[in-house]
Amino acid sequence: MGNTIEKLYGGPAIILLVVGILSSFIMFNFMFKYADEGNLFMVILIPLVVSIFALVVGMSLGSMIEE
Repeated sequence: MGNTIEKLYGGPAIILLVVGILSSFIMFNFMFKYADEGNLFMVILIPLVVSIFALVVGMSLGSMIEE
């Protein structure tokens, strides 16, 4: 268990944090842009795409930790 925790607080966690911050920034930026334009479809679609992307990144980093 100690080995897994040491790996979690190493590189993969930092990468996941940076990707999360960048994707949140991009998501809110585009959401506000499309909300000002009145495009409800894009306001709903952007968070869904970003959350799917975050799940893929989390799963790939999770598989890196298990190795």
